[in-house]
Amino acid sequence: MSDPRAVAAGDLSSLRITDDERSGRRRRRRWPWFALAAVVAIVAFSVMARPAKVVVASARFGGTGPAEQGKVVLTANGYVEARHQASVAARTTGRLAQVMVEEGDTVTAGQVVARLLDDDQLAAVARAEADLQLAQAREAQAVAVADDAARRAARRVELRAADVIGNEEQESSDTSARSAAADAKAARAQVAVARAALRTAQLELDKTRVTAPFSGAVLRKDAEVGEIVGPIMTSNTARAGAVVTIADLHTLEVGVDVNESYIARLALGMPADVVLDAHPDVHFPGEVRAIFPSADRDKATIPVRVRFLAADARVRPDLGAKVSFLETRVTSQVTVVPKVLRVPAAAVREQAGRSRVWRVRDGKAAAVDVVTGARDGDAVEIKSGLDDGDQVVVDGAARLRQGQRVRIAL
Repeated sequence: MSDPRAVAAGDLSSLRITDDERSGRRRRRRWPWFALAAVVAIVAFSVMARPAKVVVASARFGGTGPAEQGKVVLTANGYVEARHQASVAARTTGRLAQVMVEEGDTVTAGQVVARLLDDDQLAAVARAEADLQLAQAREAQAVAVADDAARRAARRVELRAADVIGNEEQESSDTSARSAAADAKAARAQVAVARAALRTAQLELDKTRVTAPFSGAVLRKDAEVGEIVGPIMTSNTARAGAVVTIADLHTLEVGVDVNESYIARLALGMPADVVLDAHPDVHFPGEVRAIFPSADRDKATIPVRVRFLAADARVRPDLGAKVSFLETRVTSQVTVVPKVLRVPAAAVREQAGRSRVWRVRDGKAAAVDVVTGARDGDAVEIKSGLDDGDQVVVDGAARLRQGQRVRIAL
């Protein structure tokens, strides 16, 4: 029979917790804390990595010019062009022997700007001059013979009246006089023919001279010595065969194409402000000179021409221009408006006595210290720290961190 105390001791030993079981329980109790920490880290990282949504604006150069002072009805882009411009070509085909002008030279109407080889034409003129001299000599001879025949005929009339000669001799003398007079008339006609031939030869010689059709400036040389040039046959090849291009710089204007939906806003004489791409800080006063009566059906636009009210040497043909059509005229003088860099005032934040903006580049935000200037309405002048076109945050900057990825709200 077994000992009850031994059985009880065996039962109690089965309830004892070993050291391995204690360490396993401790490990099982630690796992939940590590998991929670990992989850918190992942959530925090995802929150930090998530792009912040911001509203941005661009830093832009601007100034208070006529277009800003007056109410702008419409804006359009175009190019400066001369109302009087011509590609000048020779009137006959030939080899260019001499070009007498360069780009930028001023010419007057009728001035010879180039010359073709003219040996053939000079020879033709010389021959025509010789033919004229020969015809004139023959005319003089025929006139002398006619005068002599006329005197003889008159003398025969007197002798017939005195009954010294008969009728037959008198009639013969009259016939000779009329024949000599006809020869003289033919000689005069031959002189006229010779003069016409000389004039034709001189015109052919003149065709080898390229002349300016009006006073203006030479914009470009389209041909050089030795090239074969000739008359321009069609407007589609306006520069084909041209020697020089001349424009009257007193007729410069800006040509723009206005969408037909907005053409009703414009009227002849409407004031305009013109800014050239080459001189963005200079404002040129202008007005609408012409609105074409027909539209371009392919582009659905109507050509409009804006003339300059003040002459200026900075205005050159083919320069790009921006035209602002105004309700009222602001000035009739050329004005220079200094350009300053401005950003919305909401983008500038004062921190520890410094002005700072959040600049967005490559999808990331970075705090930038700037030097500010005068405030103009809702805009602030930026003297340094930003460049034209930089994007700055105007809403959502309170939650940003340096280098944080951002998403621009549309």
